[in-house]
Amino acid sequence: MKFINTTSFVYQLPFGKGRKHGSSWNAVMDGVLGGWEVNTINTANTGLPITVAYTPGAANDVTGRIPDYRGEAVMRPNVIGNPIGLQGTDPLNHFFDGTAFQVPSPSAPFGNSGRNAYRTLNFNQWDLGVDKKFRIHESVNLQFRSEFFNVLNHTNFGFPDANISDAAFGTIRQTYPARQIQFALKLLF
Repeated sequence: MKFINTTSFVYQLPFGKGRKHGSSWNAVMDGVLGGWEVNTINTANTGLPITVAYTPGAANDVTGRIPDYRGEAVMRPNVIGNPIGLQGTDPLNHFFDGTAFQVPSPSAPFGNSGRNAYRTLNFNQWDLGVDKKFRIHESVNLQFRSEFFNVLNHTNFGFPDANISDAAFGTIRQTYPARQIQFALKLLF
């Protein structure tokens, strides 16, 4: 079963002027503790679709493409074994079993491997934002905002090399960004 979920919410903390608690606070106390808002987004999926391909030699290339701005000639191979049989041992170095694929013969260059037949590793990321508005004048506010992308610093691995013609076929050598934090001030008028 394929799963994609994006959940988000915004919550205004109930402290400060005009809120449930602290409505009688003085300006200094309200300026420090009142008016905060929390928002979050959690993204999770069971991996993105991926297509295994090969770069054909001259005998197999029926596309007529050359490796320039128009794209590369890439075609799908034949599947002759269990492509994900080695994943349990070490998915970073053996996401695909290289012996499970074969370049088709020049007389039948289109392999039996399906488009988007495989999926990358699962992805899970939690982003968090915390902000507060400071009232400067009746119609002017200053908003302080802090944002934490991948707040738990969970490692999400990128796409495996899916071209059987590459020496690094079946390996994962990249990750999505680690935790990133940014702060901002915005004048609202």
